[in-house]
Amino acid sequence: MSQDALRRFGRADALQSALGLTPETGLGIAAIVSFAGAIEYHLERAIWRMRGVEPRGVRPDTDARMVSDLIAMLEREAATRDGEAGRLLRTWCAAARAGFTVRHNIAHGVPGRIGDTLAYMRNPRWEGEVRKREFGDFWADRHALDLVREAMATLLRIIAALSGDGADPSLVATAAALRAVGDARSVLGEFASQDYNPSFEKY
Repeated sequence: MSQDALRRFGRADALQSALGLTPETGLGIAAIVSFAGAIEYHLERAIWRMRGVEPRGVRPDTDARMVSDLIAMLEREAATRDGEAGRLLRTWCAAARAGFTVRHNIAHGVPGRIGDTLAYMRNPRWEGEVRKREFGDFWADRHALDLVREAMATLLRIIAALSGDGADPSLVATAAALRAVGDARSVLGEFASQDYNPSFEKY
């Protein structure tokens, strides 16, 4: 294998520069995608803990499910919980739905540079085609990346706590966690929405 041939033909540095994919931007994107993968892993286990499932030697019904299905499963568990624990779970699910919309817009979107900003466009209809799935986008400016990164980190910390052996949602639902997950729902909901204007900084 000739790495020189790859470099001469691929010219990855030139493509990254053309897209505006700087080291700082790339680090933010990598964090969001990495946090999303970890959230999905812990989400399945949190569902097991709340249902009292012992997965050893069996194929659980959470296996090979899309993340939207897993969130729906957790929502059903949330409906059985009262008080702050139920509130935490319901708010987490709403934030996670929006967070994975952002993640999908990045991971499945076509990247392009608009002005000085790297933007991802998912399911565009640039040639007049009809598509089953709705359009989504994410403008990867520094402000947006930082907010989404912190919101996804918040979701990860909460679901990781809920996925541990003997996890008690009522103990995870601290005032700080409830405040943070509420902010995460607001941030992620805004960036997932097609009504969001990237020139308007609410936060």
